[in-house]
Amino acid sequence: MENIVPLELMAAGEVGHVVQVDGSPEVVHRLAEMGLREQVRVMMVQPGRPCIVAVGDHRLSLRMDEKAEIFVALTMDA
Repeated sequence: MENIVPLELMAAGEVGHVVQVDGSPEVVHRLAEMGLREQVRVMMVQPGRPCIVAVGDHRLSLRMDEKAEIFVALTMDA
């Protein structure tokens, strides 16, 4: 069973893959342009507001708010 959590609740060093991105179509599209879309592997580098996540070779700084929610299935062997 997968442990699915909102992205902002991941701890530093936790790894998972995006299972759902909710929000307005414009925000979801912008996140996808930045690399945050379903099935993408992410690692929390620095939790907080803003948080820093690793997506591939890139680091993204995100300030999560009510405009979008990203849900991640944590990888247990990370």
